[in-house]
Amino acid sequence: MLILMHRLVFVLFISPVLCLSQNQDLNDVAGDLIFLTGQYVEPAAQATIYQASSGWFKNAKALNLWEVDLSLQVNALFLPKNKQNFNVSEPNLVNLSIQGNQTNASIPTALGGESNVVLEGSINGDAIEIDAPEGLDQSVFNYFQFQAALGLWKGTTFITRYSPRIKINKTYYQVYGFGLQHNISQWIPSIDNDKFNIAALVSYSKYNVSDEFSPANLVLGTINAINVEGNSFLFSVLASKTIKKFDFTAAIGITESDFTYQIGGDGELLLLVLNTALETLEGNETNFKGDLGVNYNFNKFSINSNISFGAFTNLVLGFNYKL
Repeated sequence: MLILMHRLVFVLFISPVLCLSQNQDLNDVAGDLIFLTGQYVEPAAQATIYQASSGWFKNAKALNLWEVDLSLQVNALFLPKNKQNFNVSEPNLVNLSIQGNQTNASIPTALGGESNVVLEGSINGDAIEIDAPEGLDQSVFNYFQFQAALGLWKGTTFITRYSPRIKINKTYYQVYGFGLQHNISQWIPSIDNDKFNIAALVSYSKYNVSDEFSPANLVLGTINAINVEGNSFLFSVLASKTIKKFDFTAAIGITESDFTYQIGGDGELLLLVLNTALETLEGNETNFKGDLGVNYNFNKFSINSNISFGAFTNLVLGFNYKL
């Protein structure tokens, strides 16, 4: 997710700190920077999950065998204020402190805006200063993607999606994935599938985010890129009600996601140390989400709108055509 990688300034300072020596000052500064980096990227990682888990369905109906449904989707991810900053208190830090008379400060996350906070510390008696990073500085993140669905046997639909590699500011973003949706209500004789449907959905998404920047000359080499790879699984149950040409849909789901980070550049030892330090930020993320949607059918065309909500809100508008 592109937001994750917007100027990950804190991390870039880890490499010279770790490579110069192994004394306690260096270890303490490195620990502080890892802690701050985690606070900086966590909201962006969550935002990525909501982006990729939205818009997989327009209703709970099954497509006919070999029927194809093509979609162009426009997405808007809303970035809440409470995810754009995090508070830092000096008791949470070991070596670093906030420059000036403050003991607490608000610092932007990767979703936030500008910052004038400066952190200071010392290594072997030498003073160091680190400018807090800036964030994406947007309230809404917009992107588009293509999606196709194919009707298979026994009320099962295969879905695939693809987002072209797009550039926002200095960051590149791309996502693709696939899923299976199975109509459950066909197995329940008392349900009229012309009016009401229940389905289960499982999907997989893979993201790639890269940020290339002017080479930063550090102690043992040069850093010129940051790359993030993410994987996310969505498990969802949905129900839809058909009224004339409209389908009204509601769903609940759970996502299980993981991310890996890699710094690019020159200097084998430098990259090894930095990427090893970044492994402490990797792990699994579980989130619950809900969806509400409406779909309007006319001839072979349809227009659908879907809103996903939880920690973040994502709005999808889809334009669809059946073959």
